[in-house]
Amino acid sequence: MANITPNNDGGRPADALTAEEIKVFNKALEERIAEASKDKTKWKDLLPDLMDAEVFVIAQRNPNPDNPSVVSVNFLVLTNSDGQQAIPFFTSPNRLSVMIDAQHQRYNCMKMKTVKFFQLIKGKPCVLNPRTPEARLFTPFEMNLLVMEDLKKHPDNVAKSIKPIAPPEEKA
Repeated sequence: MANITPNNDGGRPADALTAEEIKVFNKALEERIAEASKDKTKWKDLLPDLMDAEVFVIAQRNPNPDNPSVVSVNFLVLTNSDGQQAIPFFTSPNRLSVMIDAQHQRYNCMKMKTVKFFQLIKGKPCVLNPRTPEARLFTPFEMNLLVMEDLKKHPDNVAKSIKPIAPPEEKA
């Protein structure tokens, strides 16, 4: 099992999951992903549920020392033998454990909705459950379409994803 140091992104910290919850976390979704990896036609029905699902990402939050209300997030980036890069994300802590090796025993981890993850990494490819038979690459174009479809279904998420900027104060 991965030794995960949680970062709280507004949800429950990753280490707040019990051992039983870890075993069943996204279990039904993972079963559907396994089916879709064998029958590509099943991805169409699966993708909206994946967008609503909570996933795990390896990342670190970095507060801006000049403005504590601004936080940047640095995600782990994987590079394959061809030099292509992608940001990994995982459907469960068990899937995340494939990242553990002799050199990397500990990771900072966040749990967030897939749609939020896609919004944060805009323009960068990502890979779901890398180093597994069910791994799937998402291109920036595909992620953008999925986010737009999700925002059509959940228009209230637009307000949550965009932080309003207060107008400058007028001097009297």
